[in-house]
Parts: sequence; C-alpha cells; structure tokens
Amino acid sequence: MEFIDNITTSWIIIFIFTGFLAGYIDSIAGGGGMIQVPVLLYSGIPPVFVLATNKTAGMFGALMATIRYSMSKKVNWRVVFIAIIPCLLASYLGSYLVMYIPQGVIQWAILLSIAIAMIALFKKSKTIKEENITLNNKNIIFSTAPIGFYDGLLGPGTGTYLTISMKKFLKLDFLVSTASTKPLNFATNLGSFLAFFFAAKIIWTVALPMALANILGSYVGTHYAIKGGEAFIKKVLILVLIAMLLANIAKMLF
Repeated sequence: MEFIDNITTSWIIIFIFTGFLAGYIDSIAGGGGMIQVPVLLYSGIPPVFVLATNKTAGMFGALMATIRYSMSKKVNWRVVFIAIIPCLLASYLGSYLVMYIPQGVIQWAILLSIAIAMIALFKKSKTIKEENITLNNKNIIFSTAPIGFYDGLLGPGTGTYLTISMKKFLKLDFLVSTASTKPLNFATNLGSFLAFFFAAKIIWTVALPMALANILGSYVGTHYAIKGGEAFIKKVLILVLIAMLLANIAKMLF
C-alpha cells in the first residue's frame, strides 16, 4: 500500500492534534468523526481505510468517556442495557442498506437529519429529575434504535443525535443524556471496528496515535462536561450542529 509510505511524521503530529480535538468534542456533544474524517482523507488515505481508522480511534475515545461518566454516576444504565442490542442490529442493517443508496440521496439525508436535530434542540422540552422518571422500554428503543440505524447508514453526528433524542423523548437532562450515549457509541464503534479489523483495513500506524489522543481528549472533555453541566453541553451541541451543517453544504456545493 503505497499511500502508507506518504504518511510522514508531520502528518502523524497532525493526526494526534486532530484525535485530541475529536475526542474532546465527541465526549461532550458527539461529532468527533466530523473532525477526523476530513483530515484523514486530505492526507491521501483511501476512504475505506479512513473509515476504519476513524472508527478505531473513536472507539477508544468512547470507551474513556464511558468510564469517566460511569465513575461520576451519570450514565443511566437501564437505558443503555435496553438500547444496546437494538442499536447494534439497527446499525448493521443501516450499513447493509447504504450500499444500495445513491450518494446524492445520502447527502440530502444528512442535511435533513441535522435540520431535525436543530429543531429538536431549540424546541423546549421538560426535564424531569432522574429519580422521578418512568422509563418505558418502547420509548427507550424508539429514541435510540433509529439513530443506531443512522450510524450504520450515514454516521456523522450519531452521538449528538442520541443526546438530543434522549433529552427530547426520555426527558433526561443533557449531562445524563450525553453520558448514556457513550456506551452505545462504543458498542456501535466496536461492531464497525471488528468488521474493519477482519478485513485488514485499519492503518495501525495512524490509528494507535489517534486513539491515544482520543483517550486524552475524551478525558479532558468529560471533565468539562461534568463541571459545566447542561448549559455548557448545550452550547457545544449547537456549535457541532452548525459546523456539521456548514461542512455538508460546502461539500455539496464544491
């Protein structure tokens, strides 16, 4: 693979900084792949290897975020245990179907998903204290499995959408919603990682330093999310959605 020879020390340094920023943002509001994928593509790495390397790095960042939020007792494990298998199955189905969908349709679908997320984010929804919440299994699956499907079908911003969906439909606050998305994100990333691993598509010389940087960024990001609470997380969510919207519009135009 000739493109591996073109990955210089300078690029590795860039990947490390990119991985840290992606881990930081992803641990708070999701959207880390939106940062990592363009940089990896610009370096000249073929798309399938980019996706494999991005998922590998993101998996380790999601694991760190899961550990940090769990230690702070912010994860709603009932939601996670009910949603994790449906999310995995839905993600697999999405990955299977995406091979048959035209690229133009996918691009418009991403824009539509961002618009829906922004509407849901700005529309006021009542937050209930966690001890007073009555969670219905169907509501949990309804608010998470379709986004698992989206992760397999399209991908960008899955953690962002999960956070907003849990806030909107399960009435969890942003901090608990953010924390509870991380085990689900780790599980969907793990599924993708295994597929890419057995297909030998992971560039380990890039994935490992990015993964370590993701872990560090995630550690720092979860600290500020726990410290800043709902107001801080909402601000970062808005910035991530705006950045995703502009990036996808630019991609369609140019």
